[in-house]
Amino acid sequence: MEVLLIESSPGIAATLQHRLVRDGHEVVSCIDSHDGPCRGVESNAACPLDHHVDIAVLARQRGVAPTLNEMGSVCAQRHRVPLVTLYAGDEFGPDVDAEISAAVARREVEATYVAAVRHRVGHTVDDIKVHREHNRIHVVLSITDSPGAQVVGMLADKARDAVREHDRYTPVIDVSVVKVDAPID
Repeated sequence: MEVLLIESSPGIAATLQHRLVRDGHEVVSCIDSHDGPCRGVESNAACPLDHHVDIAVLARQRGVAPTLNEMGSVCAQRHRVPLVTLYAGDEFGPDVDAEISAAVARREVEATYVAAVRHRVGHTVDDIKVHREHNRIHVVLSITDSPGAQVVGMLADKARDAVREHDRYTPVIDVSVVKVDAPID
């Protein structure tokens, strides 16, 4: 998994970084060559969020005010990358797995897409599922009625517009409208 590691102060997540690498994850950072908070200032192409990032992890100390070094967490949220905050000094035993945290964060991010689409299409659809991948959002609208092609197109357009309004950075939005036999619980 590609992990964007953001530290509230340099070096605070060294142990976490070693653990993530040991567990087979690729760890990237926002820090530029001048120890600043943003590689994208020197070159837009250097921003790790313009490449595949599965999750952003913000490492910070409890009770300390946010710092400019945490700016990558703001960018991650704008790009709708799942964000997990971990606190320095907390013990991460073998039962706490970064992928579990990533799955929880991903569901939370995908729920924001569902809410945006639901707001736009209303309750004309029975179920909405969203799956976020790097540079692609998949939306599946489930309906029990048999609407005509014009209604299906309108629903797909509304869903696509809702996703685009919610996330202007994702270049590809796939929308499927499927007919189901009974309402989905």
